[in-house]
Amino acid sequence: MNGSLPLAYTNQVSPEFLRNLDKSPFTERQLASFDEQALAIVNQQRSYAKAHPPIAIYRVATAGSQTRNGGVIQHATAPMEFTLDNGQQVRAAQKGDYVVYDDGSMAQIVTASGEGNSHVALVGSHLSNGDVIINTPQGGLLFIARQGVPMAKDFLPIAEAE
Repeated sequence: MNGSLPLAYTNQVSPEFLRNLDKSPFTERQLASFDEQALAIVNQQRSYAKAHPPIAIYRVATAGSQTRNGGVIQHATAPMEFTLDNGQQVRAAQKGDYVVYDDGSMAQIVTASGEGNSHVALVGSHLSNGDVIINTPQGGLLFIARQGVPMAKDFLPIAEAE
């Protein structure tokens, strides 16, 4: 790989990937050095993760994200920035940003992560023309859907084409 083109990440992941999302960053040796309060927090998080395992992910869309029908987010306006594996800096997209197609036409992002998440656009966000974002060049930031935990009502709602 020459590193000039960014990778394209989707929301499609293996069961192993989902299982590893809850893998503790702490070794047993580190845990043994934690005070009682810190250890209680870690154990509470472990119990929550065990009761509500990850069932899906939603990656954050950025400039360079592509759509099913060939559009690309060329200008993203969210304040969040990412450094891609190839060193390129890109900004996160948000609801209201536009996708541009080869013929010069544009469509607006109409669904996203919801108000509580600053309306950040996601792989899976719908556009005003019925298209959908299918990938993103950043693979680090994602939202996790968990078994038995509902997503916010405005998280990727069913979109109606305008």
